[in-house]
Order: sequence, then C-alpha cells, then structure tokens
Amino acid sequence: MVDTQLQFSSAYHPQIDGQTEVVNRSLAANAKYKQVADKKRRLVEFEVGDYVWVILTKDRYPAGEYNKLSARKIGPVEVIEKINSNAYRLKIPNHIRTADVFNVKHMIPYTGDSSDENNSRANSLYPRKNDAVEEAASRHMEKNRL
Repeated sequence: MVDTQLQFSSAYHPQIDGQTEVVNRSLAANAKYKQVADKKRRLVEFEVGDYVWVILTKDRYPAGEYNKLSARKIGPVEVIEKINSNAYRLKIPNHIRTADVFNVKHMIPYTGDSSDENNSRANSLYPRKNDAVEEAASRHMEKNRL
C-alpha cells in the first residue's frame, strides 16, 4: 500500500494547512465588516402608543402620485402594533394611501418638539385646504391626458 501520512496544522505552524489560513482570513474580514456596519446601525425600539415621524420613499407612493417636491416626512403617527423588532404597524390616515407597516429605518422618534409640526411640507398628515384644489387639478389633467 501507499505509505501516506496526514500533516495536521499545529498552533505553532499554521502555514502547513492552507484551508485553515483561508478560513482564518475570512473570519477576520467578517469581523471587520461587522465592526464597520455596527457604526452606522442604530438600535431603535418603539412601544405601542408611541408617536413617530415616517419617511415615505419613492416606492411607497401609488403609481403616478410621486413628486420630487412633495412632502416625504409625515406625522406624528401612532404605533399601533409591533410586528417584530424591525417592523411596526402605524395608524396612518386614509388619504396617504400606502401600506401601514413600516421598517424602523424609515421611522424617527417623535420628541414632542413643535418646530416640525408647523412646517407644512413636513406635516402632510392631514389634507390642507389647497389639497382639494390640487386633487381636482390632477383629476382634470388625468382625464384630459392624450
């Protein structure tokens, strides 16, 4: 028979086993990636009944309603259910016309500061008087589109 022997790597000579070196390098790289990612990650927990600001992304708008200049931040809205640590169901009004489940990365805790509440662009929670005019104009334009 062929007289072969396995050479296992030891603590003092890890260069013998190339696979161990590759695994060690990949584990070190993963640890470094995690460290960098954790710097940007924020752990936010909301309780049922808390109020938050919600940021609407482009894909949240119904087809044809997205406008670059429209308000993105709505609120304050109430948290009505915690689905998991990353998603919450919010009590949003019907005129927003989007799903009521949001990821925490699109939610900002409401601090009770009134500086943002009076800003009409930041607070589109309730329709303003001009919204009826804008809605009628958009329906007219939609109906008369070629």
